[in-house]
Amino acid sequence: MKVQDSKVKSVAKAMQLLDLLAKERRSLSLMELSQRTGWPKSTIHALLSTLIDYSMIMQDSFTGKYHLGMHLFELGNVVVSNWHALEVARPAMRKIMQETGESVVLGIIDRDEVLIIEQLDSGNPLRVMMESGTRLPLYSTALGKAMLAALPFSQAKRILKDTEFRAFTPHTITSFSELNVELERVRTNGYAIENGEMRVGMRAVAAPVYDVRGSAVYAVGVSGMFRRIQDEEFSTARDLIVEAARQISLTLGYPAVD
Repeated sequence: MKVQDSKVKSVAKAMQLLDLLAKERRSLSLMELSQRTGWPKSTIHALLSTLIDYSMIMQDSFTGKYHLGMHLFELGNVVVSNWHALEVARPAMRKIMQETGESVVLGIIDRDEVLIIEQLDSGNPLRVMMESGTRLPLYSTALGKAMLAALPFSQAKRILKDTEFRAFTPHTITSFSELNVELERVRTNGYAIENGEMRVGMRAVAAPVYDVRGSAVYAVGVSGMFRRIQDEEFSTARDLIVEAARQISLTLGYPAVD
């Protein structure tokens, strides 16, 4: 049993090293990795040696520093190639981007966050930029609320059980009870609105995308510096998003879309 626990801990530590290098977005020395993790350099070196053997991490021959390896890129491409939803969603997302002049994103729920898996950049000087791989809170984003609203109450509560409701702006929802009221509104409307909850002045609208099993595993949304949610430009973006979500869901094999 001790051997098994040791193996699990080693895997967990290796994953933490990969996450650390990904967040830093630059090469780190053995000393820097030790300082950030609090682990002995000998422990980190042993983990790095194994990860290097599998090309998960590479070491710069000049500086001796470590960075993410190409095998992660290869694995990522395999994952993306399996996401049929990306191929289906891109044309609809491109149409919305062209008609609204705003950035369009596709997200999924990963643990207790929104993970952006696709983003089309409009090029608008005042655009909202969110790269693929960006993680956002569920409770304060249109994407997150759109997907949470499609889940049973118990499942949504379980996903958010360890979430700290941080107030990013004066408009941020800061409790599950307050969020639940908002989710009821989302279910009624069929779309979710983000009205300055992550950033003052930024507004977004998103709708859930259902797969063949009837699960809302994705959400598509448009974000921008819209003046008000009552303005015609925002209403146009809302209608385009709702229709795009419906069409993508149909193509993914979910016929029961009202």
